[in-house]
Amino acid sequence: MDERIRKAFDGIQTPERLKRKAKAYLRKKTFDYGRNLLRIRRFRSRIAAGVLMLSAVLTGAGIWFFPTTSIGMDVNPSVELKVNALDRVISLKGRNSDGMALAEELDVAGMSYDDAMQRILLSHGLEPYLERGSTITITVVGGNDAHGEEMLSKVLCRAYNIAEEENVIYYQVDWETVRAAQAAGLCIPRYLAWQQLLREDPAITAEDVKKIPKEEIHQMVQMDVMENPCGE
Repeated sequence: MDERIRKAFDGIQTPERLKRKAKAYLRKKTFDYGRNLLRIRRFRSRIAAGVLMLSAVLTGAGIWFFPTTSIGMDVNPSVELKVNALDRVISLKGRNSDGMALAEELDVAGMSYDDAMQRILLSHGLEPYLERGSTITITVVGGNDAHGEEMLSKVLCRAYNIAEEENVIYYQVDWETVRAAQAAGLCIPRYLAWQQLLREDPAITAEDVKKIPKEEIHQMVQMDVMENPCGE
C-alpha cells in the first residue's frame, strides 16, 4: 500500500509556475534562507555607524564654534577675540569704530590666540597708536584658572615685546564678573574698582565710579606685575 502511494506522488508533475511561487514563498518566510536577514543587519550597522560619525562631526563643530574664553585689547582701537576650547580664534570683533576698522583689516579666524594677538599688535592699523605711547589694556575673560593664567602670560609677552611694561595693564576675570559689570553699566576696570570702593564706602554708586579718571581706576585695580611673562 505504501509503495503504491509513493509511486502515485512521484507521478504528479508540479507546474513550473507553482514551483516558482513555492520558492518565492519560502524565501519570504525564511528571509531568503538568512541572506536577507544578513543584509538588513548590515544595513542597520551602517546606519548606526553613520549616526555615530555624524554625532562626532556635530560635537566637534560644537566645540570649534563655542567660545570658552574672550581676550579683549584696548589701545584706542578696542577689539575682542573669541577663543574656543582648542585655543583657536573663532572671531575678532571691534568694540568701537576704530576697533571695527582694525577687525576688518585682519583675518585671524582659526589661528591660535597667541599668533592672532601677535598679528594684531604688529598690524599697520594699530601702529600709529602704539607710536604715541598709548596704554595697552588686556582683559582675559572666562579663564580664572591655570590655563587662563597661561593665556594671559602669552598675551602679555606679545604686548611687552612692543610696548614699555608700564604701558601694559591687564585683568583676568570670569564670566560672572562680566555679566555683573554689564548690568551695572561699567567696563571691567571700573566695575572692579567699584567693588573695592564699596568695601570702604557702601554708599558709592556706579555713577560715581564713572566720574573717576581712567588713570586712577587702573592704579586701583591693576593686578600685580607678572614677572617674565615670556618665560625668560
